[in-house]
Amino acid sequence: MGIITEIENWTHMCTRCGTCHNVYKLKLWEKSIPDWLTICPAGEKYGFEPYFPSGKMWIARGITEGKLELDDPELLKIIYSCTLCGNCETQCQTDILKDHITEIIETLRERIVEAGLGPMPKQKEFGEWTKKEHNPYLEPHEDRLNWLPFDKSELPEQADIIYFVGCTSSYRQKNIASATANILKKLGVNFTISKDEWCCGSPLQRTGQVKIAKECAEHNIEILKKTGAKRVVTSCAGCYRMLVKDYKERYELDYDFEIIHFPDFLLDLLNKGELKLEKSINRTITYHDPCHIGRHMGIYDSPREMLEKIPGIKLVEMERIKENAWCCGSGGGVKSGFSDLAMFAAKERCDEAMKTGAQALVSTCPFCWRNLNDAIEVNNLNLKMYDLVELIWEIIK
Repeated sequence: MGIITEIENWTHMCTRCGTCHNVYKLKLWEKSIPDWLTICPAGEKYGFEPYFPSGKMWIARGITEGKLELDDPELLKIIYSCTLCGNCETQCQTDILKDHITEIIETLRERIVEAGLGPMPKQKEFGEWTKKEHNPYLEPHEDRLNWLPFDKSELPEQADIIYFVGCTSSYRQKNIASATANILKKLGVNFTISKDEWCCGSPLQRTGQVKIAKECAEHNIEILKKTGAKRVVTSCAGCYRMLVKDYKERYELDYDFEIIHFPDFLLDLLNKGELKLEKSINRTITYHDPCHIGRHMGIYDSPREMLEKIPGIKLVEMERIKENAWCCGSGGGVKSGFSDLAMFAAKERCDEAMKTGAQALVSTCPFCWRNLNDAIEVNNLNLKMYDLVELIWEIIK
């Protein structure tokens, strides 16, 4: 394929020191935790250097130098067997490279798609499905709001706030969409939801299908502007990262409304006294940091603060949390392309949660909810899965 100039200089900076294999950066308050906790799902699952970030960086270098070609099926599998969680960037000790590792992998995937060599078959399907029905599940677009817990006619065409639902909440984890909409209505928020919403584009971008992702992004910005909303709330971590970061930086789309992850929106209402949590939930829970709002966007504390304000909740922490958190295993197209890897990562996270003695595992991402709950059910684990919004709705309904 020739030299990929966008990443050529970065790939030369990897020294294969190995710090991307394990938790390297422990804070002082974490010093009682054993050193070298693992961080890379693909590397740990498959056990060979090419699957670790350091190995992938040398593969990228070989490609940019013309020593490796992308038409090798085994090479493609290695490049795509990564959740793009970004934990390697947290641990990397090379100042410039650490900001670009996932970008290098995404760039390789884009070039693979451009060359007609990828993505993986199941990932290619959800690109085709998104073109047809505007969602990666091939669900009828006209059914996008069928989960709505009240009549569609109650939604105004314009409002101060618009709830951007996302595909997974609309078609799979409807429990999260329903809880979010119910909370907004119960609190008397002037909000709407657009029936014309498309996939945010995250699963497409992460698998190199950027042409379709850009079409989705441009469409979504236009429909959001039409509502006249000043604020956009979303309960999906992947949607949040796309709307805030990728729409602006990658696709250079212009908008002036504020994007808020729903738990942050709730915390703001709680602090203002507009949301009251009077009912008690006596439960010991542990919190899983979604990669898209955690490492990618720096949101660690507000979901925990919200959980700790729920009467009766006891929050206990896992060993790998915040910037060091282990990925749920579903991102980067892995859940569809490498289901064995996705389940391996989810089971590891659930086992870590159970070691805390928690009764429930809580997250703030429908895709994390889906993959972690799959692991709980398949392995018959004594653990309950919640999204934070489900707990809030349980209290105030």
